Amino acid sequence: MKNERFSNPTAHHHCEKTDMMVLEDLELDYRQTLAYTEWQQLAIDGNTPLQRDFRPDRISRALPSAVLLHVKNDGSRIRFQQRLEGRIVVLALGEGSGKDIETIYTDEHLGDVMPRYLESATTGDMAMTRCTAPQRNGEPFEFTRLILPFTGQDGIVNRLLVVFHFEAVALSHLSGPLAVRRDVSQVIHTKSTALISDMILTRHVG
Repeated sequence: MKNERFSNPTAHHHCEKTDMMVLEDLELDYRQTLAYTEWQQLAIDGNTPLQRDFRPDRISRALPSAVLLHVKNDGSRIRFQQRLEGRIVVLALGEGSGKDIETIYTDEHLGDVMPRYLESATTGDMAMTRCTAPQRNGEPFEFTRLILPFTGQDGIVNRLLVVFHFEAVALSHLSGPLAVRRDVSQVIHTKSTALISDMILTRHVG
């Protein structure tokens, strides 16, 4: 499977002032740079790298911010099973290892993240995107993600390595995982509903 973005010489470059690698007009942090460099080396002749050639130990420093998605194609739809969550990802997004991401995340979050996952899974192209998700207090939280696809022997994408960058100071200020999980969203909704009910009851009694 040909990777057109990798073949395009303008797809990535280094920022002259900071010597940071830039993909799709977004700077990569050092973990994303490490993972992308390894992926690039495995992408022989511009082809999407084979999953069998991927060695996690070669990018061990990137793994705390990474998630490995197993791509399941049943013929009618593509599904993603979340595996190998890094500790930083768990801090930001909560734990969901071994589960289908459609059962982990809210419909709103899936609407934001799924299109590029599906694109990478069907084309074999890498992607670098900026994401926004709500904190528990409703305020937006920005981060970036690097999506690196790998294929089986049949040339079909069967893995997506996703390396996130969460700004360290902003991450340390979070009161808990971002409100992108179905269970967290339900807890917040329940608490909000209870608070509104209490307010109505107080006004009625008063």
